[in-house]
Formats: sequence, C-alpha cells, structure tokens
Amino acid sequence: MNKAYKKEIWYTLGFSVLLLMSGHLGLLFVAFPSLQGHMVFGFPSQYIIPVIMGWLGLMAIVTVQAKLTNMLDDEIEKMDGVVDEI
Repeated sequence: MNKAYKKEIWYTLGFSVLLLMSGHLGLLFVAFPSLQGHMVFGFPSQYIIPVIMGWLGLMAIVTVQAKLTNMLDDEIEKMDGVVDEI
C-alpha cells in the first residue's frame, strides 16, 4: 500500500474521532455533573458549549478536513498519473 493511501486512512480515523468528540460534547456534562451550573455568555454551560461545538466546532473541523483531503486527492491523482486538465 502506498504512502498516500495510508495517509488517507489516518485522516479518516483522526477526523472521525474529532467529529465524534465535537458532536457529542454534551455527554461530558452528563458524565461530570460538577461542570453544570456555570454561565457562558449568559447561557448555562451545559447548553451553550455543546451547541457552539456542534455548530462552529464541526464547521471548523469539516473545513480543515475538506482542505486536507482535497490536497491528498490531488497527490493521489498525480501519483497515479491520472491528472485531468480543465
């Protein structure tokens, strides 16, 4: 297996973990009830932190993932000798 495909597997595994952690951050407040009761921007922390990470955090992670995987796809195409010119 060549290097680019190994890198693609690691990207997939790494970003899967990041997306799961960011999207399910609310479970942190269930596991550790002492984190509840604080206020962030006037909202209870157990509500606003999962919402912010679920929207803005996922958007940032997906943006980085798209950029990296597009560069990796270009690398794979160059390596395979299949470069489509527009």
